Amino acid sequence: MAAIDRLMEGAVDIHVHFAPDPRVERRTDALELARQAQAAGMGGLVLKSHEFPTQPVAYTVGRMVPGITLIGGVTLDIEVGGLNPAAVSASALMGGRVVWMPTYSARAHRRHRGLEGGIYILDESGRMVPEMYPILDTVRQHDMVLATGHLSTEESIVLVDEARNLGIGRIVVTHASSMSFSTGMTVEDMVGLAKKGAFIEHCVHVMMPLTHRLDPAKLAQMIRTIDPERCIISTDFGQDYHPVAPEGLRMGIATLLQAGMDEVEVGMMVKDNPSRLLGL
Repeated sequence: MAAIDRLMEGAVDIHVHFAPDPRVERRTDALELARQAQAAGMGGLVLKSHEFPTQPVAYTVGRMVPGITLIGGVTLDIEVGGLNPAAVSASALMGGRVVWMPTYSARAHRRHRGLEGGIYILDESGRMVPEMYPILDTVRQHDMVLATGHLSTEESIVLVDEARNLGIGRIVVTHASSMSFSTGMTVEDMVGLAKKGAFIEHCVHVMMPLTHRLDPAKLAQMIRTIDPERCIISTDFGQDYHPVAPEGLRMGIATLLQAGMDEVEVGMMVKDNPSRLLGL
Protein backbone atom coordinates (compact mmCIF):
# COMPACT_ATOMS: atom_id res chain seq x y z
CA MET A 1 0.00 0.00 0.00
CA ALA A 2 1.34 3.44 -0.95
CA ALA A 3 1.99 6.02 1.74
CA ILE A 4 -0.91 8.22 0.62
CA ASP A 5 -3.32 5.27 0.78
CA ARG A 6 -2.08 4.39 4.27
CA LEU A 7 -2.63 7.98 5.39
CA MET A 8 -6.11 8.19 3.88
CA GLU A 9 -7.14 5.00 5.68
CA GLY A 10 -8.92 6.18 8.83
CA ALA A 11 -8.35 9.89 8.13
CA VAL A 12 -10.84 12.37 9.61
CA ASP A 13 -11.64 15.65 7.86
CA ILE A 14 -12.98 18.08 10.48
CA HIS A 15 -14.10 20.80 8.04
CA VAL A 16 -16.29 19.92 5.04
CA HIS A 17 -19.09 21.89 3.35
CA PHE A 18 -21.93 20.38 1.32
CA ALA A 19 -25.10 21.12 -0.65
CA PRO A 20 -27.63 22.59 -0.37
CA ASP A 21 -26.23 25.95 0.67
CA PRO A 22 -28.14 29.25 0.66
CA ARG A 23 -25.12 31.35 -0.36
CA VAL A 24 -22.84 29.46 -2.72
CA GLU A 25 -22.79 26.56 -5.16
CA ARG A 26 -21.48 23.43 -3.47
CA ARG A 27 -19.68 20.58 -5.19
CA THR A 28 -21.75 17.72 -3.79
CA ASP A 29 -24.35 16.85 -1.20
CA ALA A 30 -23.61 15.08 2.08
CA LEU A 31 -24.68 11.65 0.81
CA GLU A 32 -22.31 11.63 -2.16
CA LEU A 33 -19.59 13.14 0.02
CA ALA A 34 -19.94 10.34 2.57
CA ARG A 35 -19.91 7.66 -0.13
CA GLN A 36 -16.69 9.03 -1.61
CA ALA A 37 -15.08 9.27 1.82
CA GLN A 38 -16.10 5.67 2.56
CA ALA A 39 -14.65 4.51 -0.77
CA ALA A 40 -11.39 6.29 0.06
CA GLY A 41 -11.17 4.41 3.37
CA MET A 42 -11.60 7.50 5.53
CA GLY A 43 -12.71 7.25 9.13
CA GLY A 44 -14.88 10.33 9.47
CA LEU A 45 -16.13 13.72 8.35
CA VAL A 46 -17.38 16.79 10.20
CA LEU A 47 -20.15 18.46 8.20
CA LYS A 48 -20.18 22.25 8.46
CA SER A 49 -22.66 24.92 7.43
CA HIS A 50 -22.45 28.65 8.08
CA GLU A 51 -26.23 28.89 8.26
CA PHE A 52 -27.84 25.83 9.87
CA PRO A 53 -27.14 23.02 12.38
CA THR A 54 -25.76 19.99 10.56
CA GLN A 55 -26.29 17.19 13.08
CA PRO A 56 -29.62 16.04 11.56
CA VAL A 57 -27.91 15.67 8.18
CA ALA A 58 -24.93 13.86 9.75
CA TYR A 59 -27.25 11.49 11.62
CA THR A 60 -29.39 10.65 8.59
CA VAL A 61 -26.56 10.22 6.09
CA GLY A 62 -24.55 8.26 8.66
CA ARG A 63 -27.32 5.65 8.75
CA MET A 64 -27.24 5.40 4.97
CA VAL A 65 -23.46 5.05 4.63
CA PRO A 66 -22.10 2.55 7.17
CA GLY A 67 -18.47 2.31 8.18
CA ILE A 68 -17.74 6.02 8.41
CA THR A 69 -18.40 8.46 11.26
CA LEU A 70 -20.31 11.61 10.35
CA ILE A 71 -20.39 14.44 12.87
CA GLY A 72 -22.45 17.62 12.89
CA GLY A 73 -22.42 20.88 14.74
CA VAL A 74 -23.60 24.47 14.69
CA THR A 75 -22.06 27.78 13.62
CA LEU A 76 -23.20 30.80 15.64
CA ASP A 77 -24.01 33.09 12.74
CA ILE A 78 -27.08 35.30 12.50
CA GLU A 79 -29.12 32.57 10.80
CA VAL A 80 -29.26 30.64 14.11
CA GLY A 81 -29.56 33.78 16.23
CA GLY A 82 -25.88 34.60 16.65
CA LEU A 83 -24.60 33.97 20.18
CA ASN A 84 -27.63 31.82 20.91
CA PRO A 85 -27.24 29.28 23.75
CA ALA A 86 -30.55 27.63 22.80
CA ALA A 87 -29.15 26.71 19.38
CA VAL A 88 -26.05 25.21 21.00
CA SER A 89 -28.15 23.24 23.47
CA ALA A 90 -30.44 21.91 20.73
CA SER A 91 -27.46 20.80 18.66
CA ALA A 92 -25.87 19.12 21.67
CA LEU A 93 -29.06 17.24 22.54
CA MET A 94 -29.25 15.90 18.98
CA GLY A 95 -25.67 14.65 19.20
CA GLY A 96 -23.88 17.60 17.58
CA ARG A 97 -20.23 17.67 18.57
CA VAL A 98 -18.81 20.96 17.28
CA VAL A 99 -19.65 24.60 18.04
CA TRP A 100 -18.08 27.13 15.71
CA MET A 101 -17.95 30.75 16.76
CA PRO A 102 -19.39 33.22 14.20
CA THR A 103 -17.94 32.96 10.70
CA TYR A 104 -19.64 35.06 8.01
CA SER A 105 -21.34 37.06 10.78
CA ALA A 106 -18.14 37.76 12.71
CA ARG A 107 -17.07 41.40 12.81
CA ALA A 108 -13.52 40.44 11.78
CA HIS A 109 -14.82 38.56 8.73
CA ARG A 110 -17.06 41.45 7.67
CA ARG A 111 -14.37 44.08 8.16
CA HIS A 112 -11.96 42.09 6.00
CA ARG A 113 -14.55 42.33 3.23
CA GLY A 114 -15.19 46.04 3.72
CA LEU A 115 -18.52 45.56 5.49
CA GLU A 116 -19.81 47.12 8.70
CA GLY A 117 -21.30 45.46 11.77
CA GLY A 118 -20.91 41.86 12.82
CA ILE A 119 -20.69 39.85 16.02
CA TYR A 120 -17.83 40.67 18.41
CA ILE A 121 -17.44 38.53 21.53
CA LEU A 122 -15.48 41.04 23.64
CA ASP A 123 -16.68 44.13 25.51
CA GLU A 124 -15.00 47.54 25.55
CA SER A 125 -12.50 46.40 28.19
CA GLY A 126 -11.47 43.32 26.16
CA ARG A 127 -13.37 40.86 28.33
CA MET A 128 -15.77 38.25 27.06
CA VAL A 129 -19.38 39.42 26.72
CA PRO A 130 -21.88 37.83 29.15
CA GLU A 131 -23.80 36.09 26.32
CA MET A 132 -20.84 33.78 25.80
CA TYR A 133 -20.94 32.09 29.19
CA PRO A 134 -24.13 30.01 28.77
CA ILE A 135 -22.72 28.84 25.42
CA LEU A 136 -19.41 27.81 26.94
CA ASP A 137 -21.22 26.11 29.83
CA THR A 138 -23.17 23.93 27.36
CA VAL A 139 -19.98 23.13 25.44
CA ARG A 140 -18.34 22.04 28.71
CA GLN A 141 -21.31 20.02 29.97
CA HIS A 142 -21.59 18.05 26.72
CA ASP A 143 -17.82 17.79 26.14
CA MET A 144 -18.21 19.43 22.73
CA VAL A 145 -15.50 20.86 20.49
CA LEU A 146 -15.16 24.64 20.60
CA ALA A 147 -13.91 26.15 17.33
CA THR A 148 -12.88 29.79 16.90
CA GLY A 149 -14.62 30.34 13.55
CA HIS A 150 -13.73 33.63 11.87
CA LEU A 151 -13.05 35.62 15.02
CA SER A 152 -10.19 38.10 15.22
CA THR A 153 -6.91 36.97 16.74
CA GLU A 154 -7.61 39.02 19.87
CA GLU A 155 -11.00 37.37 20.32
CA SER A 156 -9.56 33.92 19.68
CA ILE A 157 -6.89 34.34 22.35
CA VAL A 158 -9.40 35.52 24.97
CA LEU A 159 -11.82 32.74 24.00
CA VAL A 160 -9.18 30.01 24.34
CA ASP A 161 -8.02 31.40 27.70
CA GLU A 162 -11.55 31.60 29.07
CA ALA A 163 -12.55 28.18 27.70
CA ARG A 164 -9.55 26.55 29.34
CA ASN A 165 -10.30 28.32 32.62
CA LEU A 166 -13.85 26.94 32.48
CA GLY A 167 -12.63 23.37 31.94
CA ILE A 168 -13.30 22.99 28.20
CA GLY A 169 -10.82 20.43 26.91
CA ARG A 170 -11.58 20.28 23.17
CA ILE A 171 -10.59 23.48 21.35
CA VAL A 172 -9.53 24.09 17.77
CA VAL A 173 -8.33 27.30 16.11
CA THR A 174 -10.29 27.27 12.85
CA HIS A 175 -8.15 27.29 9.66
CA ALA A 176 -5.44 29.32 11.40
CA SER A 177 -3.14 29.56 8.39
CA SER A 178 -6.05 30.97 6.35
CA MET A 179 -6.74 33.50 9.12
CA SER A 180 -3.25 34.88 8.65
CA PHE A 181 -4.52 36.37 5.37
CA SER A 182 -7.69 37.90 6.83
CA THR A 183 -6.97 38.79 10.46
CA GLY A 184 -3.19 38.84 10.50
CA MET A 185 -2.84 35.85 12.83
CA THR A 186 0.87 35.12 13.08
CA VAL A 187 2.79 31.91 13.58
CA GLU A 188 3.72 33.22 17.01
CA ASP A 189 0.00 33.59 17.81
CA MET A 190 -0.56 30.01 16.69
CA VAL A 191 2.33 28.75 18.83
CA GLY A 192 0.87 30.58 21.82
CA LEU A 193 -2.61 29.15 21.27
CA ALA A 194 -1.18 25.64 20.85
CA LYS A 195 0.67 26.00 24.14
CA LYS A 196 -2.64 26.88 25.78
CA GLY A 197 -3.99 23.49 24.67
CA ALA A 198 -5.75 24.30 21.41
CA PHE A 199 -5.31 22.32 18.21
CA ILE A 200 -4.31 24.50 15.27
CA GLU A 201 -6.23 23.67 12.09
CA HIS A 202 -4.68 24.11 8.63
CA CYS A 203 -6.86 23.55 5.58
CA VAL A 204 -5.76 22.30 2.17
CA HIS A 205 -7.93 25.18 0.93
CA VAL A 206 -5.17 27.68 1.87
CA MET A 207 -2.78 26.25 -0.74
CA MET A 208 -5.21 26.23 -3.67
CA PRO A 209 -4.79 28.47 -6.73
CA LEU A 210 -8.17 30.20 -6.36
CA THR A 211 -7.63 31.00 -2.68
CA HIS A 212 -4.41 32.08 -0.95
CA ARG A 213 -1.82 30.01 -2.86
CA LEU A 214 0.25 29.48 0.28
CA ASP A 215 3.49 27.74 -0.68
CA PRO A 216 3.25 24.14 0.65
CA ALA A 217 6.86 24.39 1.91
CA LYS A 218 5.88 27.45 3.95
CA LEU A 219 2.89 25.63 5.39
CA ALA A 220 5.13 22.69 6.32
CA GLN A 221 7.56 25.07 8.00
CA MET A 222 4.69 26.76 9.86
CA ILE A 223 3.41 23.40 11.12
CA ARG A 224 6.84 22.36 12.35
CA THR A 225 7.27 25.68 14.14
CA ILE A 226 3.96 25.14 15.93
CA ASP A 227 4.48 21.37 16.47
CA PRO A 228 2.69 18.71 14.37
CA GLU A 229 1.38 17.17 17.57
CA ARG A 230 -0.81 20.28 18.01
CA CYS A 231 -1.91 20.65 14.36
CA ILE A 232 -4.74 19.22 12.26
CA ILE A 233 -4.99 19.05 8.47
CA SER A 234 -8.51 19.34 7.04
CA THR A 235 -9.83 20.55 3.68
CA ASP A 236 -12.53 23.26 4.12
CA PHE A 237 -13.68 21.95 0.71
CA GLY A 238 -17.12 21.80 -0.81
CA GLN A 239 -16.70 24.71 -3.24
CA ASP A 240 -17.60 23.96 -6.85
CA TYR A 241 -14.11 25.00 -8.02
CA HIS A 242 -12.28 22.57 -5.71
CA PRO A 243 -12.06 18.77 -5.63
CA VAL A 244 -14.56 16.82 -3.58
CA ALA A 245 -13.20 16.77 -0.02
CA PRO A 246 -11.86 13.16 0.07
CA GLU A 247 -9.86 13.69 -3.11
CA GLY A 248 -8.85 17.12 -1.83
CA LEU A 249 -7.52 15.60 1.38
CA ARG A 250 -5.59 13.06 -0.68
CA MET A 251 -4.07 15.94 -2.68
CA GLY A 252 -3.20 17.77 0.53
CA ILE A 253 -1.50 14.71 2.00
CA ALA A 254 0.50 14.17 -1.18
CA THR A 255 1.46 17.85 -1.34
CA LEU A 256 2.74 17.95 2.24
CA LEU A 257 4.74 14.77 1.67
CA GLN A 258 6.27 16.37 -1.42
CA ALA A 259 6.98 19.50 0.65
CA GLY A 260 9.19 17.46 2.96
CA MET A 261 6.90 16.34 5.77
CA ASP A 262 7.22 12.71 6.77
CA GLU A 263 4.51 10.09 6.94
CA VAL A 264 4.40 10.03 10.74
CA GLU A 265 3.85 13.80 10.93
CA VAL A 266 1.11 13.82 8.32
CA GLY A 267 -0.59 10.76 9.81
CA MET A 268 -0.67 12.50 13.16
CA MET A 269 -2.42 15.50 11.63
CA VAL A 270 -5.01 13.71 9.49
CA LYS A 271 -5.78 10.78 11.81
CA ASP A 272 -4.52 10.92 15.39
CA ASN A 273 -5.10 14.59 16.25
CA PRO A 274 -8.58 15.00 14.73
CA SER A 275 -9.64 11.77 16.41
CA ARG A 276 -8.35 13.07 19.76
CA LEU A 277 -10.08 16.40 19.25
CA LEU A 278 -13.42 14.73 18.52
CA GLY A 279 -13.06 11.95 21.08
CA LEU A 280 -13.31 9.16 18.50
